[in-house]
Amino acid sequence: MSPDASEVIGMAFAVFLIVLVVVAVVSSASAWFARRRSLDATGPQPASPRAVDPWAASEAIGRADRHGERAEAVLTTRLLAGHMSAEEYRRDMASLAARDTVGHPLATPPDQ
Repeated sequence: MSPDASEVIGMAFAVFLIVLVVVAVVSSASAWFARRRSLDATGPQPASPRAVDPWAASEAIGRADRHGERAEAVLTTRLLAGHMSAEEYRRDMASLAARDTVGHPLATPPDQ
């Protein structure tokens, strides 16, 4: 006795759902373990963003590229945490852009 088309479609759908759930569980578990590992490596986190030393992020800007962090991300984090005003953020971003322009000028093709 051979299965009809509806049974085949139903079984294929069930297998697809099982595979989808397994992939979701494995992905979530690996992300959770990676997050736990990073939290264990950095130590306990402060209870509130306001408890963070506001100048610690400023010091990180100088070594941002050396440690794989981006200075823009540090500034954005400080802005969102309320450690700097929007005007300070714009001024510092303009300073970073000017420094980047000097260090890495944009090469454009010549006009034809």
